[in-house]
Formats: sequence, structure tokens, C-alpha cells
Amino acid sequence: MSNINRVHFNLTLVRHAETHANAEGIIQGLLDTELSRIGYLQAKALGQHLQCHCFSHMYSSDLKRAVETALQIHLFNRVSSCEIKYDSLLRERMYGIAEGQTRQWLRELAKESGVPYVNFNPPGAENTVQVRQRVVAFFRKLCDELLQNSHANSSVSTRVEFYGSTPLPQQDSQQSLLRSVSSENLSCQQQIIKNSTRKRSLSTGNIQAESITKTSKAAVFRSSIDSALGLSSGSSDQRSISSSTSLLSRNSSFEKQRIISKDLSPSPYKNNFSDLDILIVSHGAVIREFIKYFACDLQTDIGQHLDTIQDIAPNTSVTRFQITYSTGKDLNPTTTVELVDYHNKIHLTNDNSDEYNLDVVNKCSL
Repeated sequence: MSNINRVHFNLTLVRHAETHANAEGIIQGLLDTELSRIGYLQAKALGQHLQCHCFSHMYSSDLKRAVETALQIHLFNRVSSCEIKYDSLLRERMYGIAEGQTRQWLRELAKESGVPYVNFNPPGAENTVQVRQRVVAFFRKLCDELLQNSHANSSVSTRVEFYGSTPLPQQDSQQSLLRSVSSENLSCQQQIIKNSTRKRSLSTGNIQAESITKTSKAAVFRSSIDSALGLSSGSSDQRSISSSTSLLSRNSSFEKQRIISKDLSPSPYKNNFSDLDILIVSHGAVIREFIKYFACDLQTDIGQHLDTIQDIAPNTSVTRFQITYSTGKDLNPTTTVELVDYHNKIHLTNDNSDEYNLDVVNKCSL
């Protein structure tokens, strides 16, 4: 019997849509900015692009620009049954005194300090090592939870629950129940299952209570990060509750699956690798550190993209990996990462209309 525990999963990294600050070249950091008009259109375009791609888990930074982008993806998606989980580890890099200033201002400050711009760290800002530490902490937590849940549920579905995500239909447990009953009790057991299914259709009031409870638990976790950063978590808590409540008007995941139109375009990504498909919506500096961690620390081959690894991902661009995470008898983890797609933004262009081109070049790039 093998002593190796292994889990395979797909990882999709998406940078938030454009904000007014992006367009004007203003450094945001932890400033909680909103999407611009073009940004909303970008997020909707990405949501439509991914509407038939089945994600098993969705995660987002709790800053508003990432939340709004993630909500559009979730709103348009027709086949995913998970809810969005917000995590402050996925927040943008803290830029200290440079937040709210232009990048040209930061360049001049770096020049006055006699430090090359790419290496300059303004007072009060996180350095890239600290951002990488946050990225690695989130990634290892994700891998460990997926591995643990996958191992515990190896006899059933590989679609697992993580951070209190909405459970999938209990079909496997129902089938086991049906197999265990005798033929004379079959009709009785079927009636029990039918009643159980009805109970899963919760009232709006129950859903609101459950949603706020989950959000409160998430807020406790985020508060520890906020304390370290010297921030108040109050506005973030309100955002999370508001975001969770806004989802109540959507159809259930089961209803969505039943109303899929046959003429919808399939997912842009063929998936024969794993049923576990993770979406992360975050920020430029965080996504860059994810890629640098994979390429530099885990020795992932990213080909020609290594030359531009310092570049910030375009707004709503998609970068996708296939990941195998395993632990042996010595419990030391081994991670294998393969690049599938890099900063893809095909959803921002329309070949039939030059006017509907959302692939704008703004002043937010380093």
C-alpha cells in the first residue's frame, strides 16, 4: 500500500478589473477603490467567457475591486455550485506612503533616495518578500486542506468542502442508503430521501441567517491580518455581509444547472486533469508573486514568460496552472506545477466590433 497522499487540482488566477485609479496611474495598495465603467464591462465580459466553466472553489481578496470582479464571475456562471470565500491574505501589497500617489511620484522618490525604481520600497510599504510569504501561506493552506479533504473522502466524490463552502448534493450518501435497505423498505426510504431533498430548499430568511453567520466567522479570521496591518476590519466586514446578501437573489446552483441552454459556448478550458478547479481573484502584485513562487521556488517551466515575470498582469487576465501536491511518509510536501495559460485576455476583444474593445492600456503597470 502506498504511503503517498496526492491531490490534483487546477488553479486559475484572475486579476481584478480596471479601476479609476488604474486608468490614472494611481497606486492603490490597500485603498478600497471601485471599478470604473470599463472595469465593470471587463468583469462582465470575463464572467460571460467563463460561464460554462465549472469551478469547485472560488476565492477572492476582500478589497472591493476584487470582490466586484469575483461577483460578476459568480453571477454569470451556470455550472458552479460553490460560493465565494474572501481572504485578506489575497489583498494587494501595502504601499505605505505611496498609496494614493502616482507612479511618477514614486519614481521621483526612488530617484531622490538613490535606489533603482524596481528595488525601491517606500516607507510603510510591504516588501516583495512579505507579499510572497502571504502568497505561500495561502497556497500551502489551500493544498493541505484539499489533500486532507480529498483523502478523507477518497471513497466518494473528489469535490470537497473548503472554508465552509456550500456542500454539493448528497447523492453518494443517498445511493449508499438505497443500497443498504431491503426491497420491502425501498419505498419508505425513497420517501425519506425526497423529504430530505425538500428540506435543502431553505427559505430566504434561513439563507440570510446562514450567510451572515459564515461571514462573521470569516471576519474573525480576517481581523488577525487587519491587526498586523494596522487596519480596521469594520468596512471589510460590512462588504462581506453585503456581498453575501446580494447573492440571495440568484437562482440556486441546482436550478442553474437545469436551465443551461444547449447553444451556450463550452468552457474555454478543457479539463481532463481534475474535478477540483480553484479560482482566485486577486491583485497585480499578489498574482506576480504567485507566478514567481511557482517559477523560481518550485522550478515551474513558464517558457518565454520568464523574461516578463516582473510585469503586472492585465486587468481580468487569466493565468492557469495544473498542480499536483503530495506528501510521503516523511510528510514533506512535493508540488508539481504546469503552466496552462498565461495572462489570457481574449475575452476583452470582439472581432466583430472595434468599438467594443475592452483591452485598454492604462497607467497601472510597473
